[in-house]
Order: sequence, then structure tokens, then C-alpha cells
Amino acid sequence: MSSSSNSVRTLVFPLAILAIGLPACGGAETNPPSTDGAGGSGGSAPIGAGATAGSGATAGSGSGATGGGGEPGGSSVTSGAGGAPGASTAGAGGDPSTDPPPPAPDDGPIGFASLNGGTTGGEGGMVVTVSDAASLTEAMVGTEPLIIQISGTIELSGMNDVGSNKTIVGLGSDAKIVGGGLYLYREKNVIIRNITFQDANEDAIGITTETTNVWIDHCTFMNGADGLVDIVRESSYVTLSWNVFRNHHKTILIGHSDAASSDAGFLKVTLHHNWFDATQTRHPSVRFGQVHVFNNYYLNNLSYGVASRMEADVVVEENYFLNTWFPCRAGYADSEPGDIVERGNIIETTMPPPPSEDPNDPPPPATPVCETRGAAFDPAAAYSYTADPAENVPALVMGHAGAGRL
Repeated sequence: MSSSSNSVRTLVFPLAILAIGLPACGGAETNPPSTDGAGGSGGSAPIGAGATAGSGATAGSGSGATGGGGEPGGSSVTSGAGGAPGASTAGAGGDPSTDPPPPAPDDGPIGFASLNGGTTGGEGGMVVTVSDAASLTEAMVGTEPLIIQISGTIELSGMNDVGSNKTIVGLGSDAKIVGGGLYLYREKNVIIRNITFQDANEDAIGITTETTNVWIDHCTFMNGADGLVDIVRESSYVTLSWNVFRNHHKTILIGHSDAASSDAGFLKVTLHHNWFDATQTRHPSVRFGQVHVFNNYYLNNLSYGVASRMEADVVVEENYFLNTWFPCRAGYADSEPGDIVERGNIIETTMPPPPSEDPNDPPPPATPVCETRGAAFDPAAAYSYTADPAENVPALVMGHAGAGRL
């Protein structure tokens, strides 16, 4: 394991730049501190940032997966996009208050959900609108293609089955699922978009047991009892894009156990343009999988950003970490390390490190760095994408991620 040599620029941001985004829903963090262990146990016309999957067109406003740039003389670091894993070059990361052009529409998910036949959800099926729990749970089961529109707030409890070939999309800006979660077990081809998930009494979304081709886009997640999104047990070909995660401890778990070596070759997941807003851990935590993490905004994450465990292969590219003192970790708790490559990321702090409540966290370093190990994999060999420059990520994500932002 090695650590990339990043230096830190201490910045004083206007309050507005830290507050821009979706209005906060719910109160302070309600999840008790816990160690990072085994977790539990997928919208209509797609909009994202970038290329139609596999098209090679540009993603969002990006001008390529490049590093560096910004004001001369700055001491924060952007690691070189084309350099060796973990290598970093000094250069300012730019001003996150700059407003880049909005993301361009696309015709489907970018990343792993575009592979394995693609992810189209309920395309070609009937369109139904539901506004109560009974109608929603009845519509979600079975394998017939169906586009399910959620109107208003629906209260659920526990985990509720979702069948294959479904699009579940919120209408307008106020569609919510409260109290319960969605459960995908041995299913395929599911899209979930434009919904706020709040106060789930288990996971908000559980993707498990050989489920494939799931796209979760423009949703907002907060205050779940367990994980917000778990992807486990040989599930694969999943993309999470333009989501907001807040008020939570254990955010996204990919791979449920150190003993689940059968997950090797599965758990192929892409995360891009998500906002991790003061969530504590698992952004994501990965065991055995192959995961590409690009253009995400990490803000005030108390424990860590991304963890690669148990020979996972993780690429962390063109993300913006602000006040996240362990941006990338190779290994975590009792898990053996995985490979993790970082490039083009901006890591900055505006305050001293706060104390962590997680016993698996070592004392924070004087300077936050991304730990690296091995070679991981090349996402560009799997699918077409173009990353936005990291300095544009805060404005893009705060301006366009989350439910109600389509």
C-alpha cells in the first residue's frame, strides 16, 4: 500500500458555496456509530451528465479526464489523470463556486449499467401512476415491462420486492418513499429515478443475489436504519448517478462479507456525479468488486470516502474531496486491502480534522491523501465515458444532483 503525495490548500469558502443544493430534509445524523461490516441483504427517459452509453460522446461539460489547472501557486493537489497510480502533481484545483455549463441529456446510463445488454427498465410497457403503498407494491412485482410513476409520498415498511423490467420514477419534485425500502432479488433491468428515500427501517435499496442491470439516478437518500444502497451477492452491472446522500452513517456497501469470495468477477458498479453530503462511511466500501468512482463531490465526510477491500479493483477519478480526511483507503477494519488507483482528484480542507466516532479510524493525518495500491482496472476498456474536470464537480453536482432536479 502506498499513499499519493498530496498537499493541502486551506481555503475559506463563502457560506453560500457550502450551502448550495437541495434543501435539507430531516434533522441531524440519527444512525448510531458502527463499524463497517457486512451489510443487508434499481427511471424513464434518462437524463445524466454525458455520453449515451457506449457512444463515446462527451459526458456533461467535461473536456476530458484531465488533472491540474486552476490558479498558480496553490498547494492543493490534483493527481495527474495520465500518470502512474497515486502520482500527483501540484496545482490548484480551481474555484468550486464557478458555475460550469449544465449536464447534457443522454439516452441511458453511463458505466456498467450500459453493458450486459443495457438497462432500459420498463421501456415499451404500460405507464401507471400510483400514490399509495398497496398500488405501488402490486405494480412493482412480476417481470412484465412497466413504467411506474410515483405521485406524492408513499409510506412503506420493510423491504418491498421489485421485479425485472421496471422503471420506477417520481413525478415532479416531491415524490417520496418513506419508512421502507426496495428489494431486488435475482432480477434484471430496473431503473429508479427522481425519488426521495427517507427513514427506511432497513435498507433504502437492496440489490442482491445475482441481480443485474440497475440504474439509480437523480434520487435523494437519507436516514436509513441500515445502508442506503447495498449491492451484494454476485449482483453486477449497476450505475448510480446524480444522487444525493445525506444524514447517514453507512452509505453504499458493495460486497457484504470478507468470506464471500464468490463475488469475485461480479459487483461491477459505476458511481458518478453523486453528492455525499456529510455522510460518514462507505462512499462506497467495496469487497471483491470492480468499481469506477468518478466526478463525485465529497463534503465533510467524517470517517472516510472510498474503501477498497478484499482484492477489490477500484478507480477513483476526478472527484472533489472537501474536508474528507481519509479520501481513499486500501483496506478497512479487519479486511485485507484491495487495489485502488486515484487520478485527477482534488483534496482540500477548510478546517481541522474532527474526531471520528468510528473505532476503525486511525488518527487523521496532518495532510489528507488518497491511499493507493496496485493497478485496479481500466474503466475506458469497459465502456465509453468522459470525466468532467474535478474543479467543476461541486457546482455541477450541487446544481443538478438529487430528486426534483430533472
